[in-house]
Amino acid sequence: MKLNIATSCENAPKKELIKNLTIFFASYDIPQAMQYLADDVIWTLVGDKPIMGREQFAAALMEMAHNKASELTIHSIVTHGKEAAINGEMVMSDGSVFGFADFYEFTSAKGSQVKSITSYVVQKIQTE
Repeated sequence: MKLNIATSCENAPKKELIKNLTIFFASYDIPQAMQYLADDVIWTLVGDKPIMGREQFAAALMEMAHNKASELTIHSIVTHGKEAAINGEMVMSDGSVFGFADFYEFTSAKGSQVKSITSYVVQKIQTE
């Protein structure tokens, strides 16, 4: 997978964690991603039913794995206390392009376990 990551997305532990999680999710590296999720994590894909717990989270990722990202662009990552946000785009193996924004809450301000993720994903219209 080709990575395009803004230089402002580095040099802070939480930013590095969010960057790596996003790469794990986009490449469907489920074992790597799961180690950073709390057992009772809640993943809300806006417009869909929330996914509750690590097992359901892993199952949801497996269902999506048929269309892997061939390119991931991260525009920005912002962190503060127990919260973080990231936005970017993904080009999928089938040529579709999605813009995304994910909002994270950690179990604590210094923690490395994700308590919840709220994801906004929009398919971009291709114009030629």
